[in-house]
Amino acid sequence: MDKLHKVSHQLVYDCDIIVLEDLNVKGMVKNHKLAKHISDASWGTFVRLLEYKADWNDKQVIKINRFYPSSKTCCECGWINQDLNLSIREWTCKNGHTLDRDLNAAKNILSEGLKIISAGTSEYTGGDGVSLSNKRLSVKPEAQPISFEVGSSHTDYDAIRAHELSTSTTIR
Repeated sequence: MDKLHKVSHQLVYDCDIIVLEDLNVKGMVKNHKLAKHISDASWGTFVRLLEYKADWNDKQVIKINRFYPSSKTCCECGWINQDLNLSIREWTCKNGHTLDRDLNAAKNILSEGLKIISAGTSEYTGGDGVSLSNKRLSVKPEAQPISFEVGSSHTDYDAIRAHELSTSTTIR
């Protein structure tokens, strides 16, 4: 539980917007090969921690619909690979883009989350006079994976923060 608190705190501290999939954890646990690993990850608890910490710190947690094809959609051209199954970790779209399944999904999830929060703004409506507030939103141009091991007592937050600072941009 301590690891979940530390990672959720770090994410909320570093990011103004956190985008994630609304996963069907109960359905995923029915897969007996993955059930223990999924349960050990405490995804529901982690999401609740993110949500209340984000709320306390005036940050946003955006959930993407669980049926959005984040892994199957090419983040470069938008082509959807209907034949993609869980055993395929890297694939090439019909336009020749070679994609890592997880990084591709992360980019698509971020993109979909930014579409959701910009709905009704000038960026989304083509400049029809509606705009964001004067508050600056700091987001990454691409999703950055954060790796940590369950049970590990150390995460190199300084290295993660340095990497995020070197890749972050500001949207006005």
